[in-house]
Amino acid sequence: MSTDSTCRNPQPVTNSSTNAVDLLVLGAGWTYTFLPPLLHHHNITYQATTRDGRRIPGLLKGTIPFIFDPASDDTAPYRALPSAGAVLIVFPLKGRGQSTRLVEMYDGVHKELAGKRRWIQLGSTGIWKGEGQLDRHSPVDLSSERAVAEEELLAMLKRRACVLNLAGLWGGERNPRNWVSRVAKTKEDVKGKGALHLVHGEDVARAVVGCLEKWEEVGARRWIVCDLRSWDWWDLILGWADGRKDEGEGQNPEYGKWVLELMEEQKVRSLPRGRDRLGRCLDGREFWEKVAEVPRKTLLQ
Repeated sequence: MSTDSTCRNPQPVTNSSTNAVDLLVLGAGWTYTFLPPLLHHHNITYQATTRDGRRIPGLLKGTIPFIFDPASDDTAPYRALPSAGAVLIVFPLKGRGQSTRLVEMYDGVHKELAGKRRWIQLGSTGIWKGEGQLDRHSPVDLSSERAVAEEELLAMLKRRACVLNLAGLWGGERNPRNWVSRVAKTKEDVKGKGALHLVHGEDVARAVVGCLEKWEEVGARRWIVCDLRSWDWWDLILGWADGRKDEGEGQNPEYGKWVLELMEEQKVRSLPRGRDRLGRCLDGREFWEKVAEVPRKTLLQ
């Protein structure tokens, strides 16, 4: 990690919320569980918040209780947080005003780095609608309250902010095989399934660290973060149609039959289907090129 004073502090981090840190994570949940090992590896000091200050299973460091209330002027919750060179916002901000409120309240209390502090917002690739090949330059759906808040953050902070729009999150207890019975209950549901886009929790952690280390390359922009693949739902469903439960939930034995029937009906000769049949396909190459990394976890492993 760079020794740039905007994101490095040589003091060791304890569970006290008063020590300055390189990275403050607002909203530690499932995604956060993948971060600490990589942060330690890169000598990035950090602290994280949860709503109740709970200790997250499997991690040694506790968390700081913090609830973001966009309607409150109370600075006490922000005084309980450490000053950080960078802030990672994990929980969703929605609509107009919330991004501005959070930044102004935190920077108002922790003034020492207010003009240099970097902000990273985690979002979803769901804000890109439409068909065909889409990349980060494609228009986003501004009817989404999350997209509105993200645009506000970027407009307000310019080169001091970036947004990482994440594809479907998997890893650990999140097994995509288990999703089939929830998203495709009937043959008609299967028929409507096109491309699936994923990113593993370990690669999300790698993306966050990549931002901190390559900020000049990623600041002031939003990025698509995925594993660089457009998985064909039909191909996956057929592959998972054996009904075994050792690798996830047992699947409806009809799934394989439905996929075969649909292939015949739609004149699909082999799987995976071509991109022209998958609907929306996301191109996330540019982000990984900018941070000089590649995603390392895929369903093929």
